[in-house]
Amino acid sequence: MQKNKLLNFIGICKKSGRIVMGDHMVEKDLNRGSIRLVLVAEDTSERIWNKYERFCNELGIPVLKFSTKEDLGKALGKKQAAVIGFTDENQSRNIMDIYENIKETGGVI
Repeated sequence: MQKNKLLNFIGICKKSGRIVMGDHMVEKDLNRGSIRLVLVAEDTSERIWNKYERFCNELGIPVLKFSTKEDLGKALGKKQAAVIGFTDENQSRNIMDIYENIKETGGVI
């Protein structure tokens, strides 16, 4: 399943040390200019989603809504993860490619 492929890749990104987790840390690194992609869990509050959608659009950074806090947390070895920032350009591009492939093939996002 494509969703698992993306979750597994997110876990690989964590091992590389090129991600930032949590609302406060992602926001801080967005302000620094080091984030290349933001991933927000689908079951995160609408307020958080709107905040990152607006902030990322202003900065020209892609923001995606994907999976659940629990699934993202498992991929990262945590209980839950609502907001993840990716600092590596290649990893971010790969995540967006897998995400788009899921959407094109009608997979569950």
